[in-house]
Amino acid sequence: MFDSATPEIYQIQTRSSGPAGSLPITEEMLLHSPSGDLFGMTQNAGMGWNPTEVGRKQFLILSTQGGRRAPDGKPIALAYHTGHWEIGLLVQAASEEFRRLKTIPFAGFCSVPCDGRTQGTTGMFDSLPFRNDAAVIFRRLARECSASRRVTKVCPRC
Repeated sequence: MFDSATPEIYQIQTRSSGPAGSLPITEEMLLHSPSGDLFGMTQNAGMGWNPTEVGRKQFLILSTQGGRRAPDGKPIALAYHTGHWEIGLLVQAASEEFRRLKTIPFAGFCSVPCDGRTQGTTGMFDSLPFRNDAAVIFRRLARECSASRRVTKVCPRC
């Protein structure tokens, strides 16, 4: 399983340069902000966000996205139903608009099962109760992001 004729797969990069720039951390932030705010700024920059922009207003987009599609629309992994499939495009459009408005979009998701696929099976016993569980997950995701006071709004429609 771990034997390969191509030795390049054993050349593992364990270090890399971080993003250029510096975080806009102030003395006030160091003294009075939750440590999670500062950690979040480093995470944002580490994921590729411009360090000079990490202080922008932040928005959270929650969705029930499922499956994965290639940029050309071909399936990589199917979703439970086409509604899950298309939600990724809605999240992308909302994220691009938030970014255009000079804010920082975050996205989280919790996929839900499909009532149609479970018709006539014991899966029907889980489909509707799972929606309640998903609502709890969304509430927790929203609270986690808003607890640091960094994410100011949640976009509930996506």
